[in-house]
Amino acid sequence: MLKLIHADLYKVFHRLYFYILAAALAALCIMVNVALRTAGQYANISFSWMFALSILSAPVFIMPMLTDIVSAEEYKEHTIKNTLSFGTNRTALYLSKVITSIILGLILMAVALAVYCGSSFIFLTKDAQFTSNVVREFFIRVAASSSVFIACIAMAVFFTILFRHGSLAIFIFYGAFYLTEYLFKLLRISQLNNYTLKTQIGQIIQSPITQLQTPVFISLITMAVFLVVGVAVFRKRDVC
Repeated sequence: MLKLIHADLYKVFHRLYFYILAAALAALCIMVNVALRTAGQYANISFSWMFALSILSAPVFIMPMLTDIVSAEEYKEHTIKNTLSFGTNRTALYLSKVITSIILGLILMAVALAVYCGSSFIFLTKDAQFTSNVVREFFIRVAASSSVFIACIAMAVFFTILFRHGSLAIFIFYGAFYLTEYLFKLLRISQLNNYTLKTQIGQIIQSPITQLQTPVFISLITMAVFLVVGVAVFRKRDVC
């Protein structure tokens, strides 16, 4: 599996797509802090970091793009069957796609955090409210949100495998993440909304940091479900 992950990372790092995505994300982080600089009483570091926590759901938009980088081209060009023809284990191949996407996500998160936090110190004023408690809460919530992002990646890889078309899989992912709650309400089973990933990221943003275990646990269970179902589908269906 390590060779499969290495091969995928090699392909990604020798193409512009990932670097353009990272550069665009870094530029957006800088733009947010530059914009906050003109916000008068809110032009301080503590507000910037708390604002970042309020939009923790935004990175979800990027997750299917990562899986598209890793998996979609092989389906489009029908080259994944070449990998399988060498006797590659399907479970290992599927898991390698998920792990590679997670690694890319972690790299992007590190870039975004470094640029956002760094630019906040450059462009904004360090205020009295910016204490160690603010820093602690910030990184705890970001770490907890990682469980949701990883579950989103598992879901996005599943849709890529299921539909084999990168663009369609991306739109299906967005629909599943953002619109499922309305479907549950329509079907009068809105109690299931308590277990959607969208609800979990909302809980991580709003709940006290002492109560983040439940959304993290639900997110990890969701990830496991999509992994198991994804592997089962990938092992059974024709990839040609």
